[in-house]
Amino acid sequence: MTPETNKPHKPAPYHHGDLRAALIEASVEMVAEVGADAFTLKGASQIAGVSVAAPYRHFSDKSDLLHEVTEKAFQKMATAMKIASQGQEVGTLQSITAQGQAYVKFAADNPQLFRLMCDNHSPAPTINLETIFQQHQSGTGASGIIDLLDINSSDIMPRTMAENAPNQGIACFSILLKGVAKFLDRHHLDVNETLAVATPMWSIVHGTAFLLIDQKFKNLTPTIDTNEMVATTTRYYLNGLLQEKST
Repeated sequence: MTPETNKPHKPAPYHHGDLRAALIEASVEMVAEVGADAFTLKGASQIAGVSVAAPYRHFSDKSDLLHEVTEKAFQKMATAMKIASQGQEVGTLQSITAQGQAYVKFAADNPQLFRLMCDNHSPAPTINLETIFQQHQSGTGASGIIDLLDINSSDIMPRTMAENAPNQGIACFSILLKGVAKFLDRHHLDVNETLAVATPMWSIVHGTAFLLIDQKFKNLTPTIDTNEMVATTTRYYLNGLLQEKST
């Protein structure tokens, strides 16, 4: 029995004019359930309650639709990160910690989507983040860098990314970058170091997420609390930056 038929799906409500959105949502559902390797256009069509030919009205092939699934998944992660830090001031230890914990939780709750999000995407970005930051370091000051990191920034989003790269992934990363920029600014540290400071923090939560969904903790350290681990490593790292400044 094929993946798309081993579980009955109730056709999603479909309204004329919403075919593209309906197919993307159906595809997100299918990838979350069976993974990107087992994803099929036929299965997505069945979940959306449309004909098997319907996807070709908006998508050239399977990879084209999976790109949109990746974008949607990054949007969902960004929303989870923002919700987790609601009510907390941007750039505080508490806010940055909550966002890191939300990142790991999203991966744990959506392992198949997370694997797709982290898959290789081609072509690579046409302008990398180091170049963008260098362009804004000259004469703009802290406010310029922070404004650049707005999640809707035209600099961070379409201008800098190749057509098939995960634009929403950069927007998602910019949530952490903006928090780090605010933290550095608040503590009178060099905001131009935002990318250098944030990248190791991303590496920590990203590695934690993969170790968790690959069940590496289960055998090696079965009682570990990943929420506490993210909180501890974030606190040690950021407090270490402040101690370096004071010496």
